Amino acid sequence: MTFKVSDFFCLIFFTLLVPGGVNTSAFAEDRLLEEIVISAYRQVAAVEMDTSITVLNEATIREASIANFEELVALVPNMNFSGEGSRARYFQLRGVGEREQYEGAPNPSVGYYIDDIDLSGIGGVASLFDIYQVEVLKGPQSARYGASALAGVVYMRSTDPTGETHADAELTVGGDGLFSAAAAVGGALSESVQGHVSLGKLQQDGFRNNTYLGRDDTNDRDELTARAKLNWNISDNWSALLTGLYMDFDNGYDGWSILNGNQLQSDHPGKDAQQTSAASLRIKSALNPSIDFVSISSFADSDIRFSYDGDWGNDEFWNGFGVYSYDYSYINPRQRDSLNQEFRLLSTPEGRWFDDSTDWVLGVFWQRLAEDNQISSSGTYDDRGLDDFCTPCLTNRQLQSAYQADTWAVFGSLDTQLNDRLGLSFGWRYEHWSADYRDNWSDINYPGQPPGGSSCTQFDCSPNENLWGGHLTLSFDFSSEVHGYMRIARGFKAGGFNPSLAALQGVAALGAEYIPYQAETLWNYESGIKGLWWDDALEGELSLFYMQRDDAQLSQSSQQVEFDPNSFVFVTYNGAASVYGLEVSFSWQLNDAWEIHTALGLLDSEISNGGPTAIISPNALERDLAHAPSWTLNLGASWHAAQGWFGRLDLNASDAFYFDISHNQRSPSYQVVNLRLGKEWQNWALFAWGRNIFDEEYAQRGFYFGNEPPAFENTLYTKFADPALFGFTLEYHY
Repeated sequence: MTFKVSDFFCLIFFTLLVPGGVNTSAFAEDRLLEEIVISAYRQVAAVEMDTSITVLNEATIREASIANFEELVALVPNMNFSGEGSRARYFQLRGVGEREQYEGAPNPSVGYYIDDIDLSGIGGVASLFDIYQVEVLKGPQSARYGASALAGVVYMRSTDPTGETHADAELTVGGDGLFSAAAAVGGALSESVQGHVSLGKLQQDGFRNNTYLGRDDTNDRDELTARAKLNWNISDNWSALLTGLYMDFDNGYDGWSILNGNQLQSDHPGKDAQQTSAASLRIKSALNPSIDFVSISSFADSDIRFSYDGDWGNDEFWNGFGVYSYDYSYINPRQRDSLNQEFRLLSTPEGRWFDDSTDWVLGVFWQRLAEDNQISSSGTYDDRGLDDFCTPCLTNRQLQSAYQADTWAVFGSLDTQLNDRLGLSFGWRYEHWSADYRDNWSDINYPGQPPGGSSCTQFDCSPNENLWGGHLTLSFDFSSEVHGYMRIARGFKAGGFNPSLAALQGVAALGAEYIPYQAETLWNYESGIKGLWWDDALEGELSLFYMQRDDAQLSQSSQQVEFDPNSFVFVTYNGAASVYGLEVSFSWQLNDAWEIHTALGLLDSEISNGGPTAIISPNALERDLAHAPSWTLNLGASWHAAQGWFGRLDLNASDAFYFDISHNQRSPSYQVVNLRLGKEWQNWALFAWGRNIFDEEYAQRGFYFGNEPPAFENTLYTKFADPALFGFTLEYHY
């Protein structure tokens, strides 16, 4: 899609800048429109951020979602996700981001953090109970977050401890066997120590009916989340915030049907399970009147198990196709560990440089990321009496890989006030990345060494890279409440590895040179305006951007063996792409009762011609990126009556998008309506809700390959989003 952003810019520019005649001062002072961003170096108001950002506060999270961050994605302009598993684990911002990871090095483009804990690439365990605020920063954030923030960052903050005793509880029941219970309590433990703990459990059948097994829970959700926070005011100058996090998502995975619907025939349903134990420690101190010190330590250990029925059927079902036996399975356990440490020094107002005009930050960072990955793909295809092509054909493919990467970084920023209205910000980051990758695989169909050479050990699989990024921003205050900026940012992402099986046997046996792929850089040029208007009744933000991806890490799958549904491999290679677009959002308090809100994203992306793309992904030449719809829209209204009645209505819509770059199959556009109505009392709230109330059928993920014997013709198979769901929630607040 091609659009003219000039018309949108003119319309919204004058809407935001021209004062209106609405007098809302009676309630404006009671509204908290300037959300505080805590994912930056310093806590600042969202309207002062010199980058495109969506901040979802506690009220929005409570009213617009049920349980998981994936339900909030539609509120963020130009954000999408891949419905690869039971929960969204892979996100795309402005068309940039991964869609899956079955093998190879973990290399996320969208950073994902919960309370300073880095869960980038494994963020599906993102339950929302006790989450106080979600921040989504769009465009490269490499100066602050390094290589994992090429496309942006999602930062979730849970409720902090306070000295006031408080308790919250929530009970939810709904269709599809939904049952959720959660509770949180906190308060002062002593004069200097405050604590807060929460526990939540969710169970749901998963909207699938396995007619072969006679079960409706093979795609179920069974999710446990526990959080604990301890805040210790050690002295007047020292404080420490300790966060503990445990998540156990033991979800089923039975989401694909040969019939492209919710009626399943699989005889070996899979699992999408993740158990994560994590913690972070943030220490703050005033070293002297001029310098503050911050230390952030975190670790996360995750055991992940992803498995599925490869043929999506059973022998009785396949006998109807004339096949004697067709039975495949795929099992992929992973262990991922990360350890992070950051130290930074920040200037206080007394420590500013250059005649008291410049705030500064200096810091160092270290990370160790390790992942052990095992894949077992096995099965049999027996068409005796039909074609006698396989009598039988057996598959037993085993892959073990080990990855470890160490990252050292130095970073800093200078924020200068040039005059009363004009500001200049410069942020930079230098990273040294070193990695080690080894894999070992075997395949009974290809005994001995793989074609083209031996395993990866004959290549240099211990690379070192020096990476740099940052931003330069010029800002201008039109008034005390209207802020504009122009920003240039350079993002980067480290290189990585394809398993030797993928490069040497997959996609027409590319060759050993395709085992490693190079680092990617992304230049982002952005201009925006944000602020408050009409006595603070209207909060709005608009940004225009252009992004150029050099050595873009593009990934695609390829089907190899027609009788083996698991024989696809994923190959990442370096191509080129560009993206430009617009993002606009506003919230308008019409009166004491009514508020309207909208978030619109427009996007035009293109994969460049030539190079490896012409060899590996010819279907994608001069075409949109995958999972990059040309527009996304949220439009809604909230109502709060004096008697405690409340309601919220959301329309979430998206244009069509390509499922992958290996083919040209697309998801149709869709529109989903969510509704919530209820009543609040002093300590209680009860509301009824509905998600996708008109039961819109739309796909979140699609594969295009052959899975139906004996011809195995390429067919589009889609995984559908959740259908209509209705329920009730009871809350207690003390």
